[in-house]
Amino acid sequence: MAHNSKPSHFRTMHDLVGSAYFPVSALARLPLSMLVMGVLTYVVASSSDFASAGIAAAVTGVGVAVGAPLSGIASDRWGQRWALLVSTAVYVLAVLAVLVAGDAGGDAPALSPGLLAAAFVAGIVVPQCGPMTRVRWIRGLSSRGSEHAVGEAQGYEGTMDELGFVLGPAAVGIVAALFGAAAPLYVLIALTVIVVPWFALHPSAQFAAPADGVDPLGEGEFFFAKVSWAPVAVLFLGMLGIGTIFGSLATTTAVFADETGHPGSGGLIYAALGLTSGAAALSVSRWSGRLSASVRWTACAVVLIPAVALMWLPSVPWQMAVVLLFVGAPIGPILVTIFKVAGDHTPARRLGFIMTLLSAGITLGTSIGNWVAGEVANAGGYSASAWVAFGAGMALLACGVLFTVVRFAPANAATPQPPARDVLEPLR
Repeated sequence: MAHNSKPSHFRTMHDLVGSAYFPVSALARLPLSMLVMGVLTYVVASSSDFASAGIAAAVTGVGVAVGAPLSGIASDRWGQRWALLVSTAVYVLAVLAVLVAGDAGGDAPALSPGLLAAAFVAGIVVPQCGPMTRVRWIRGLSSRGSEHAVGEAQGYEGTMDELGFVLGPAAVGIVAALFGAAAPLYVLIALTVIVVPWFALHPSAQFAAPADGVDPLGEGEFFFAKVSWAPVAVLFLGMLGIGTIFGSLATTTAVFADETGHPGSGGLIYAALGLTSGAAALSVSRWSGRLSASVRWTACAVVLIPAVALMWLPSVPWQMAVVLLFVGAPIGPILVTIFKVAGDHTPARRLGFIMTLLSAGITLGTSIGNWVAGEVANAGGYSASAWVAFGAGMALLACGVLFTVVRFAPANAATPQPPARDVLEPLR
């Protein structure tokens, strides 16, 4: 008897968007993942002060945190193409302003108002291709009756996010070591000009058109009042914790490399984090469906804590790289879990907003981690700055426990729990 075999999830994804989409969407997120570390590296080179560089990176991250949700709202209202093309033009100008303001001369203060303003604007308008491609997958696959492939798409995007947030900063370190501290920002500009418009104009952008032609800010209703903020806040705090781990580890490995006599190799050491993190993120779609989101989040956070504690043991770079392999393994599944929950339970007309909000949490956390770890490292070296990552890991575990309470527990015994698909809808 002949059996009709279903195409693989990846084949379904490929048939939806074509081959070119995969490298384009991967490269299109590098302008975001390289920005904070690019600013950090550029300011370090001009000031030789980790604290000043950390402040500049934090200001950039605050800009991302402010601008990303606005970009998401704009894409929900007017479509991704318009939002991305406008942000590309302004972003290139802002990064050029960072380069000009940071080259004011040796007697100028490292953190001039012009530099901080340019970095803040660059953060606000950086193209949000990572969260926007998630919107395309969710709405595109669902519209064609391929909901079964959404989980695979989320795992794939989780891997791309992990690789982007890890390899982006690593690329900054490599390019800076070879060509100078300003070179990564020029590479970032080139990528933005070439790849982001390509991504914006790709036919898959049609999947992210305003849902049903409805303006998400219209109908006389205030947009933010339509979201139940308790679960969203927990998801955002989880992303903030992940970002803080990323940022603090980037700074910690840079300081560790300097202290062990290998200056400039911090980015290469840090890249080890992305190997297991990305692989683990891709594996989540194959995990048993009996493992709930809260179980995956909490269990992985429990594994993360002792892995981070190993960071005090290495004395040479290769040992630190091995430790980061262990640290990365539980982070990827948590990131995928958070995005998957948001994607499953967010109405289509608010999907861009929620996805960019969560992505902003990662970037803001990265900036916070860079800043705090830099301050601590200036006072106590790498061994002191490692406590920042450990504390962020504990916070991520606490968020996992809180997610279980907020996500699944009814408000009171008399009030039935809302259906899972409406968890981000208002609780009536």
